[in-house]
Amino acid sequence: MDRLPFDPYDFFGYIPAGLLAVVGMELVFGFPQVLGKDLKAVEIALLILGVYVAGQAIATPAKFLLEDVIVDKILKRPTINLLRDKPPRLGRLIFPGFYKPLPPAARKRVKDLAAGLKAEDLFMAVRYCSQVRSDEKLIKRLDSFRDKYGFNRNLAFTSLVFGGALLLKARWHWDPALFQYGWTAVVVGILLFYRYLMFFCQYSYELFNCYGGR
Repeated sequence: MDRLPFDPYDFFGYIPAGLLAVVGMELVFGFPQVLGKDLKAVEIALLILGVYVAGQAIATPAKFLLEDVIVDKILKRPTINLLRDKPPRLGRLIFPGFYKPLPPAARKRVKDLAAGLKAEDLFMAVRYCSQVRSDEKLIKRLDSFRDKYGFNRNLAFTSLVFGGALLLKARWHWDPALFQYGWTAVVVGILLFYRYLMFFCQYSYELFNCYGGR
């Protein structure tokens, strides 16, 4: 078969986060009970459906909190950071890869196009220009970065939410195992957030660098 029978983003963006959410719900709330169970065919099918639905539901708050609030309002989007001549020192210290600017020549060409355009309008102008849309290799690379940042964003959000919930539950009803699971989930969530930032920035870096280098 030349093509997979599903969209790769369905796996990268939704299924892992949905699966973690289902397991997290069992550890925190006691349902659904799937760990260690001998599930039948129908139950497995329902579980797969539930995992996919949970992943779809998680994607909305994950995008809102991590992308629309933390990235957009605090860290600023890659479209802005890539064109900075002098990135903020604190940002470079905490998130070094996220504040890496474009090479000077590419930065100048993109800035010439950016005259009078807001950051989002600039991104759309470059992303859907004829030069970019006709470059199949570039589009494949961008799709790969999209899949990876979606995977890391949604999984980071899920890990942080359920990690925090497990820590609270472990404090109310002391359970060393839940405490360890909770801290592990929080640490993994933070690391995944860094990975999300890297791939999210790399998407725009690849796009603008290829455009500016033409």
